[in-house]
Amino acid sequence: MILLGSKLAEKINTDTKKILGSLKTKPGLAVVLVGNNTASQLYVSIKKRVAERIGINFFKYHFSNSVSEKELSKIISKLNNNKNINGIIIQLPLPEKFNTNKIIQFISPEKDVDCLQEKNGKTAQKISSPLISGVLELLKKTGQNIDNQNISIVVKNKTFYKSVKKSLKKIGATSEKINWLTEIENTSTNSLLIADIIIIALGKPRVLTAEMVKKGVVIIDIGINKVNGKTVGDADFDNLIKKVRFITPVPNGVGPMTVAMLMSNVVKLYILQKTTPTKSQK
Repeated sequence: MILLGSKLAEKINTDTKKILGSLKTKPGLAVVLVGNNTASQLYVSIKKRVAERIGINFFKYHFSNSVSEKELSKIISKLNNNKNINGIIIQLPLPEKFNTNKIIQFISPEKDVDCLQEKNGKTAQKISSPLISGVLELLKKTGQNIDNQNISIVVKNKTFYKSVKKSLKKIGATSEKINWLTEIENTSTNSLLIADIIIIALGKPRVLTAEMVKKGVVIIDIGINKVNGKTVGDADFDNLIKKVRFITPVPNGVGPMTVAMLMSNVVKLYILQKTTPTKSQK
């Protein structure tokens, strides 16, 4: 069965819009974009469209590749001190010349709406990564009890794996049954063949095939790839659909959910900042 994130995202956006209707002023979301990466520009335009549709002020700061780290630091500092901005995003990936982690640290922890900082104080108690939150909501939608389920997380980034594992444990997953794979090739397929749930984000088109999984598996495909102008995931969707219990499509799967959870985070940060002003707002 196809697990449409776009449908669930619409419901979440509707709920967020209702909350926005009760607020005295509109929350603000700022996105810092560097360079002319086509995919990044598309993602920013989607965020802008959703934000404006539900009632969040959207501010885009677009710089050329020639912008310096010092200049980025200055603009982010201004956004940190702007009381009309409640959440700040650095659209990734940044050009190779930048130390991405260092740039992210320029954001005030209270405005880290993407939850990219490992330590974000009180914010961490109120919001979580939009991407991971979106994945968890999609898993809940399947109605599958994840307790004692074999889960394979196929990602290269160890930090992301740890974050997903931690979140899965919170909703009942058994830690010992959560497996991490950095590749599909040259890796024992046993962990995939016994997996009840597979979460994949390798950035390799259609690398997960029907022969690698068991019947009735749930696949959450985070991968986004371009093949002959067509957007496809890391899973071989057309062949897997006949074998899985649930699978997210690409597009209209995890992507819309990530944006919806991002908007929800902006509202939560707005409310948190109004209740406990940031240092810059005191």
